[in-house]
Amino acid sequence: MIKFTPIAALLAASLNFGAAQAQEVYGKLGVLGAGVGYAHGLSPSVTLRADFSTIGSIGHDGNSGDFDYEAKIRNNVGTAYVDYFPFEGNFRVTAGLGLRDTRATAHGRPNIAGFVDIGDAVDIPLGPDDRADAEVEFPSVAPYLGLGWGHNAGRAAEPGWSFFADVGLYIGRPKTSFSVSDSVRASLTAAGYDADAEIQKQRDEIHDEAKKFAVFPSVYVGVAYRF
Repeated sequence: MIKFTPIAALLAASLNFGAAQAQEVYGKLGVLGAGVGYAHGLSPSVTLRADFSTIGSIGHDGNSGDFDYEAKIRNNVGTAYVDYFPFEGNFRVTAGLGLRDTRATAHGRPNIAGFVDIGDAVDIPLGPDDRADAEVEFPSVAPYLGLGWGHNAGRAAEPGWSFFADVGLYIGRPKTSFSVSDSVRASLTAAGYDADAEIQKQRDEIHDEAKKFAVFPSVYVGVAYRF
C-alpha cells in the first residue's frame, strides 16, 4: 500500500503544473504602436509573457502655453509580464516591468511673421539659426499594471488562433528641459524681458504638461497563436 505523503502531494501538484504548460506567439497594435511577443503558460491561473512594441519616430505639431513647436516622438518598449487569471478563464490581471526608450524632442515653431512666444514674452524673433528647444524623457524602467482578456496559455485548449486585448498603465514621471540659443536670449533681453525668468516660465509650462503623463496609458488589441 502506497501512502500519500505531503512530499508525494507536492510532486503530484508539480506534475499537474507542468502538464498545463503551453506557449503562444502574438502580434499587437495599439496607442503605443505595434509589437510582437511570446507567452508561456505555467498553470490555468498564471502565464508569463514578454513583448516588444514600437511606434518608431513620428512628428507632432502642438503648443505648450503660447509656445508653438514641432516635435518628434519616439517610443520603444520591452516589457515582461505576469498574468493572473482569477477565474482560470480569459479575464486577467497583469503586472509587469517595462524597459523603454520614450521621449519627445521639440523645436520652437515661429508664426508666419517669424516670431515665437516664450513664457509671457511675445513676438520674439526666431530665425533659421535661432533655437528654442524642449525635451521630455520618460524613465527607462517603468512598472506596468493592467487588465486584459486572453493569453491564458496554461489552460487546456487546442492549438490555434485567439484574440486578446490589454488596457494598462506605465508609471513614471518624465523629466523635462527647455533651452534657447544665445541669440534668442539676447532677443528676450532686447525686448525688455528678464530672459532667465521667461525661459523658466516656459520650462515650467512644459513640465506641467508632461507630468500629466506620469501615468501613461497603454491600450492594445491583437491575435495570438497557441502551440
